[in-house]
Amino acid sequence: MEWTEPHGRLLGLAFERILGRAEAGTVAFVRCLTPDVVTHLAGDDSFAPEGWQVFRVADTDDAKQTITADGAVERRETKRKATLLLVDTGRAGAGMDGIYSASREVDEASLFTEARRLAAAEVTRRLSGKDRGYAERAIRKAEGLGGRYSISPWTAFDFLCRVAAHEQHPGGFLHLLGLWPVDASGEADVAEELDTSGRFVNHLLGAAASGLTIPARIESLRLAEMTEEQRRDLERFLHSAETRPLLDALEALADKRHLWAGVLRVENARDIQSIEIVPWRNRNGKVAKWSGLVEGAADTDPPMFILKPDAASSGDYSNLEIKWKARPANLEKHAVEYRVAIVTDMDEDIVAREVGHSARREEKCRFSNDDFSMLNEDSLVSAKAVVSVIGNDSIDQQESEEFIVRFGDPPEKTAGGVGKKV
Repeated sequence: MEWTEPHGRLLGLAFERILGRAEAGTVAFVRCLTPDVVTHLAGDDSFAPEGWQVFRVADTDDAKQTITADGAVERRETKRKATLLLVDTGRAGAGMDGIYSASREVDEASLFTEARRLAAAEVTRRLSGKDRGYAERAIRKAEGLGGRYSISPWTAFDFLCRVAAHEQHPGGFLHLLGLWPVDASGEADVAEELDTSGRFVNHLLGAAASGLTIPARIESLRLAEMTEEQRRDLERFLHSAETRPLLDALEALADKRHLWAGVLRVENARDIQSIEIVPWRNRNGKVAKWSGLVEGAADTDPPMFILKPDAASSGDYSNLEIKWKARPANLEKHAVEYRVAIVTDMDEDIVAREVGHSARREEKCRFSNDDFSMLNEDSLVSAKAVVSVIGNDSIDQQESEEFIVRFGDPPEKTAGGVGKKV
């Protein structure tokens, strides 16, 4: 892990703002930080919440600013200066129970909500508001990859700190988020660059790469004007990545700029003329069964996609299907790539998938329970499906009608009579 000046200083400010004024005898602790982060903070002079004495708690006191659990309990009982304890949960031992029950805990959500806000502001101060917008959009992109590569609060904070510390464009640090690094030109659309980054990961290391040989994965990206050196180095990288976790594998791309998206360019999809989404409703205005949706409780309510909470054990999975047509109808197979996303009413991705052109009468994409695993069982989300052509902004994206995503059982509908209302 690379530790930079903003890491310690901004975490110090975050603790300072969360804990408030330091009063004698006050003891607070945090145990959501990993041991390496705790060690770095204890030895970082820039980590200095005003008025607070900071100690790392471990099983020995032979390191800087480190005390044992017994020492922590003693400080609480003697009511000394306000003390913040950074607990190394792997080494602190059972003697911390008295601290946990009688002191204030700084939880992960509160800490990193504040720390992330400060880090984003630091990116604005050192680079620009445009770079901050790019970085925050990249985090949302990583968080919205169908929940497959969920990122921790620390990961998002670390990404922003590194961008600020190096004062370089966020595109070169996307590997920290599980995305492919991007050599940003400054002229390309941000959403398009991040979609391309996600596409590289998906086709080369993700679900789309499953069962394909390495040359076939590279071919599926439809890269334009790739040199022999780039092809050779990309194949070597993919061989080494096969036995490594995703983030570790992507870390190796940090110093291989010639393999970044933007340097490796994807062929433009220019032969397609238009796409048209197939409505979920039939001629009578009723929701078609193939869609996987059910009618709302009232005729005016949007349709619903209902997920069974016990689907994993019962096998009762739900399938949401999106269909669309491409023009011209004789477009060759794999001529273009589509991005199919389920987005909220705030235009934030819930899940997204890339689909190659199949050259069938209708293109289709399905989402199931696993794609919505990041939702809580009490979620009630207003959403829509969005289909777009990757790499071709001249083709208007298509949107479905609004629908509701929720868990439970279908609503009961009262059967109506067949007589004419008078």
